[in-house]
Amino acid sequence: MENFNDLMFEALEDTLRLVLGENASKLIHALTERRASLKPEAIGNNTDAIIDYLEKLLGKEGARIIHAASIKRLCLKLKEEYEEVESHFTVLDELYDIKFKLLVPLQNVKHSDYN
Repeated sequence: MENFNDLMFEALEDTLRLVLGENASKLIHALTERRASLKPEAIGNNTDAIIDYLEKLLGKEGARIIHAASIKRLCLKLKEEYEEVESHFTVLDELYDIKFKLLVPLQNVKHSDYN
């Protein structure tokens, strides 16, 4: 699983692209990097800088809407990842059950050989 801040940044990116479009999203990131003096790789760990800058561009209400939508997207992404991990455990559980079913008859044969 990715770092939580990276997942939040990804959700914020997706939300900005959906709400404002690709070009506006790129512009906001470029302006945020200049304003906050952050390197592009550091901005991913500082979604607060983007939200703060969005407040200046869109007002508190607009920034809150985008932030809330980003959190919802993050929850959906985490749920999808959880379901993917859960599906792997389901497969492992099924394999364990098959293994157990195959071993029980073998153990019965071994016990009957000793008697």
